[in-house]
Amino acid sequence: MILNSMPSKTPLFDAAIDAILSPLTPHTRTCVETGETFEITQRDIDMFRTLRVPPPQTTWWARLRQKRMFIGGFDFFRRTLPDGTSVVSSYDPESDVHIMRQSDWNADSFDPSKYGQAIDPNKSFFEQRSILSKNVPRPAIIQDPRNENCEYAMYLTGSKNCYYSLTGFSVEDALFSDMCSWVKNIAEGITDTNCEWCYYTVQCNQCSRVHYSELCTDSHNLLFCLGCSNCSDCFGCTNLRNKKFYFLNEQLTEEEYRRRVKEIDLTDANVVEEWKKKIASIWANAFRKSSEIRGSEDAAGDLIENSHHVEGISIFESERVYYGFGMINGGKDDMDFTSSINCELSYGIVRTMRGYENKMTLACEDCMDVEYSELLTACEHCFGCIGLKHQKFCIFNKQYTEGAYWPLVDAIKTAMLARGEYGEFFPHRESPFAYNTSQTITLFPLEETEAKRIGARWYAFKDEISAEATPIEELPMRLADTKDDILKKRFRCPVSGRAFAFVKPELELHRTLGLALPRLHPSIRHKNLATQLLPFQLFVRACDSCKKESKTRISPTHKAPVYCPDCYEAIVIGEKEALKA
Repeated sequence: MILNSMPSKTPLFDAAIDAILSPLTPHTRTCVETGETFEITQRDIDMFRTLRVPPPQTTWWARLRQKRMFIGGFDFFRRTLPDGTSVVSSYDPESDVHIMRQSDWNADSFDPSKYGQAIDPNKSFFEQRSILSKNVPRPAIIQDPRNENCEYAMYLTGSKNCYYSLTGFSVEDALFSDMCSWVKNIAEGITDTNCEWCYYTVQCNQCSRVHYSELCTDSHNLLFCLGCSNCSDCFGCTNLRNKKFYFLNEQLTEEEYRRRVKEIDLTDANVVEEWKKKIASIWANAFRKSSEIRGSEDAAGDLIENSHHVEGISIFESERVYYGFGMINGGKDDMDFTSSINCELSYGIVRTMRGYENKMTLACEDCMDVEYSELLTACEHCFGCIGLKHQKFCIFNKQYTEGAYWPLVDAIKTAMLARGEYGEFFPHRESPFAYNTSQTITLFPLEETEAKRIGARWYAFKDEISAEATPIEELPMRLADTKDDILKKRFRCPVSGRAFAFVKPELELHRTLGLALPRLHPSIRHKNLATQLLPFQLFVRACDSCKKESKTRISPTHKAPVYCPDCYEAIVIGEKEALKA
């Protein structure tokens, strides 16, 4: 518990939360959403006391799934504004939020406080907040105003010439990318960094002309490779280091290698699909590294760098942050977070940047002591607000004096705690996105019935299913047979039935790389590629060599050997023999 000599501004809440936390001891809980058991450790309890929140009711991965539902996904929609003009939006036509142009939303003339409403502490907070959510407009799509030519892109910063791309920094000439940063001339990539001229890749770093590959670093001219580092001119290889001219992990001469690769016509879509199936079988039996942790101490999880006393996924330059995915640039004393930057003493935050003592916030920037709020900029001491800028002492967008604010917040939080609301993120039903149009469908794929079971909405895409679209069979299999007239057509996806079109940069990129055009709707392609992502939860698993247990994203049901980082590196450089799958 943080000691503070100042009188409490919320004495009723403090007494109520102390009554819950003071007697708390480590124990096992059952997730109210999944039925799984999960542990509340002493470390967790210490963090609850520091952050002044009660223990959660669900497992950490279920909490992450819930938060990602409030981030827009891989679909974009043409929506009509009240003035009759059309805009690109991340919100589907059935979403109940009002939308407006981002430029209008950012304008000084737009005042979200005019939607302010009173709150009754004795009624459900979430039900009252739902009314505010339906009244306050959102920007049709969230974009960095510095971006250039990125109409069909969202959550990108400092980017240009992007199409159907989401979430990243310094993305240029990218198509259908997701969670990529510092990339250029790529398509169909997920979680790639510092890559160029790459296609259909997952979690590759410092790569050039790497295609249909995963977990490769510092490499170029790779095809269908997994876990290769500092390699070039390899095809269908796994777990190689410093190699060249390898085919299915067999060393060849340069002449023989180039002859074999030339015989495989990847400009033919049928050939690509045949090799995808062959490679899937090879990868299923390839050994894996349990986790990627560098320059860190007391760290559990995956993709962790230069951090101390942390647990989660994709954590960089942080300390004492637990149970989250995505914290960079100095996170400190945080818990239950996703896609946030430089936050301190915060809990339950989503896409929150440079925050201090924030709780249950969504897309807030430069805020302090803000709770249950969304799209706030440079605000302090606000509760349950949407869209405010440079405001203090507001509740549900309504302005209060400082003297009136604190007793009302005290009453609200105390009542929420008694109802089991406080500390919980916004319910699934409150998301402005349907489950399958939010980013959580990428990280935690569910079918419609499963999504509805947890209270989420589902969008049917009825308007995009068209019998008038050109059958995909009319798209030539070979790239050489494909003419520019395909850019004037809309093709019908054979899986979803949805119509889709090719854009000129996409056709040009495929011709440059010499790779066949895809034959499925972008959302289906993205869904298929996302199946290669490791689960966004952690399992305890023993290294198949030294038997040391650690937390890994690789499920215990994965049959191929999994090695701790030390044993894995010893095996790939030949100092230790790998187990057979």
